[in-house]
Amino acid sequence: MKREDEGTRTLAGKKRILEVSDSEGQRAYNAAICERQGFEVIQACCGDEAYKLYRKYRPFALVLTDLYFYDSIPEPSLKKTNTIRDGIRFALAIRKLAPEQKIVIHTGASGLREILPKDLADVPVLVKPYRISELQSLLEPS
Repeated sequence: MKREDEGTRTLAGKKRILEVSDSEGQRAYNAAICERQGFEVIQACCGDEAYKLYRKYRPFALVLTDLYFYDSIPEPSLKKTNTIRDGIRFALAIRKLAPEQKIVIHTGASGLREILPKDLADVPVLVKPYRISELQSLLEPS
């Protein structure tokens, strides 16, 4: 029988989280919270980088992604139309690879729940500024 967390642990025995945000400060804040809870955190600044890291290091106990990636992605050329430009597209791409992947979206925007596609209806949304305890509660096994 396969354990639920099998494969999500690193060689050091820590569970792994992928944190995606264009804000270095936001990544550092979230990483510090997760690391204090015993997780290893792999960070990415944009959807394309995060998708590559996900494919390389999966599985993850949790994918924690910002809704928008403003600072790190240059405007796409007309030829490059598959750029992952936001957290919703990134989450949908991850769900295609791993439908069971636990994902959390964090954002400063209100009303996100109303625009999430039905494929992401189970994804929790953290609205900034959020409390440390709010993120910590999502790190608990589901």
